[in-house]
Amino acid sequence: MSLPAGDLILPFQVGGGAVRGRLVRLDAALDGILGGHAYPPAVGALLAETLALAAVLAGALKYEGVFTLQAQGDGPVTLVVADVTSAGALRGYARFDAEAVAAAPAGDKMPAAPAGDPVPTLLGKGHLAFTVDQGLKVDRYQGIVALEGATLADCARTYFTQSEQLDTDIVLVSRVDPKWAAAALMIQRMPGGQPGAPILTADESQEAWRTARALLGSVTAAEMLDSALAPEALVDRLFRLEGVTVWAAKPLEARCRCSGQAVARMLRGIPRAEIAGLKDESGRVVITCEFCRTAYTFGDDELERVYAP
Repeated sequence: MSLPAGDLILPFQVGGGAVRGRLVRLDAALDGILGGHAYPPAVGALLAETLALAAVLAGALKYEGVFTLQAQGDGPVTLVVADVTSAGALRGYARFDAEAVAAAPAGDKMPAAPAGDPVPTLLGKGHLAFTVDQGLKVDRYQGIVALEGATLADCARTYFTQSEQLDTDIVLVSRVDPKWAAAALMIQRMPGGQPGAPILTADESQEAWRTARALLGSVTAAEMLDSALAPEALVDRLFRLEGVTVWAAKPLEARCRCSGQAVARMLRGIPRAEIAGLKDESGRVVITCEFCRTAYTFGDDELERVYAP
């Protein structure tokens, strides 16, 4: 059965479960998220790959809520955020200094990778945080790793190796022409004793992992972004000789969770005496969602209702 080419998470396993992986492709959803922002190409590429990375990491988790990936640094791009709900709703945005981005190497162009080495060039020094929020009744999980390495994929590998003791490899790619697209391919070596995993010696497990990594290293950006190449066909092409099993894909879509009610709740957290300082020249308070750029306007009548007992 051929699956849709874009906007999905495709789980799979290699070698009978010795290695498990996820393929993420973003197409129309990515265009929807980036389309409302005038991002310089290098910033857009960085956000595109952050969104793909967030989706591929979320796809490896079992949760009911929101998974958030946030990179914060002291470079031209001070913040890049992507989150994905357990239902597959994806959103993201970036904060940046336009002049600093333009002055960065390849900052105003679209190289093969975002500004070559996006972490040191665009983000600088800082951290990458992973957060799973499942509501008030479940403790929030957060993992943090320093922004070290050339790419976000490097940072994610370091996190899993150091904090989770889980061998992980990730490939991230993006493009802007003829329209935005991004993809992520992640594999992880399963620890011994996991349900459904094959019984292997330490040497056999290590060899299976080395082989899977070598095969992953052979994939090209063109293959990962080729809408004419079905996702399951790409995975089969890479890992067929090692025995690959593909499971049902999970769809993704661009959908923001902002609302007038949520903004009103946020305003109620601000003392009424301070609201006057937030009004524009027309006497209204305008709150714009950083994710989707939707503007919520509150005149005096609306503010009265917000602050009504």
